[in-house]
Amino acid sequence: MGTWTTKINGNDTFLDIYHNFFDLYNQGGDPNNISKQIQEDFTEMFNDYDDRNNCLFGLALAQWETKALDLKVFQQVKEIIDSGNDLEVWKGLGADNKTLQLRKAALDKFLLQLSIEKEKPKRRVRPKHEFTYKDLINITAPDGQKVFTVSEHFTNGAYVQTGSLLSWGQGGGSILYFEGQGKHISAKWRDSQTLEVTHHKDIVFTKKDETFFYCGDQGKVIYIPIDLYPAK
Repeated sequence: MGTWTTKINGNDTFLDIYHNFFDLYNQGGDPNNISKQIQEDFTEMFNDYDDRNNCLFGLALAQWETKALDLKVFQQVKEIIDSGNDLEVWKGLGADNKTLQLRKAALDKFLLQLSIEKEKPKRRVRPKHEFTYKDLINITAPDGQKVFTVSEHFTNGAYVQTGSLLSWGQGGGSILYFEGQGKHISAKWRDSQTLEVTHHKDIVFTKKDETFFYCGDQGKVIYIPIDLYPAK
C-alpha cells in the first residue's frame, strides 16, 4: 500500500487515482470518459486485493466532486464499507484495534459524504505553464548596438526547442530555431554586420535566417556546420 494513514486520502493508491483523474479533468476531459480511462489505465490496481478499495475510494471521491458519481461505483464503495471488507484488508496489513477504529470512523464519514449530492462541481484548474530558459550564447556586437543570444526553452521543466534573439534594446527578433537539447552551437561577431554561427552538422533548423535588418541596421549570418566526431 505504500505510504498510508487512516484517512480516506491518506495513501498512495488513493492519491494516484484521484490526481490522475483531475489531471485529465483540468485539461477539459468529460468525467464519465475519464472514469473509464482511469479504470482501464489502472486495471491491475483495481483488481488487486490490497489496492482495490483505495482505487474505488479515489475514483468515487473524484466523481462526487465533479457531480458525476456513478451509481455502480457508489454501490461498490458502500458494500466495501458496510461489509467491513476494508477493515479486513487493514487487519491483514497488521493494523491494531486503535487504528481500525480510526479507519472505521473515516469510512463512515466518507460514505455519508458520498450519500449527499454535491451542490456544484469542482471548478477546473487551468494547468500551470512555467517557461524557463537556459542561455547558451550571449554576445554583443562590436558596435555595442545589438546582442545575439541563443537559449534552450523549457515548459514545466521539459525541453521544447532551442531559439535565438537578435535584439537592439527596443526591438529585434529571432533568426534561428531548432529542436535538440544539448546540441552544439556557438557564435561570434566577425564585425558588426557579420554574425558567424558554428553548429553541429546534424542540427535541422526550423528557422534559419541568413540576413538581419532593424531600423536601417542590416547584416548577414554565416552558418558553419561541423562534425564533432570526425571519422578516424
